[in-house]
Amino acid sequence: MSQSSPHPKFMEAMRKLKQMSEEERLSEENAALFEQAMRYAPLDIQPALVAIRKKYEQTYH
Repeated sequence: MSQSSPHPKFMEAMRKLKQMSEEERLSEENAALFEQAMRYAPLDIQPALVAIRKKYEQTYH
């Protein structure tokens, strides 16, 4: 798979996450989906996802 083409698991997770409100995305119920997005994210997108994870940790933990 080329680096310009995101991993299918990343695309699947992002498609589902985009349909949710921010509160839903940051909820404990969707933590596994967010982790899937993090695991398969292209390198250029990872910093944005890390920032969202920090917000989640500050909000809910």
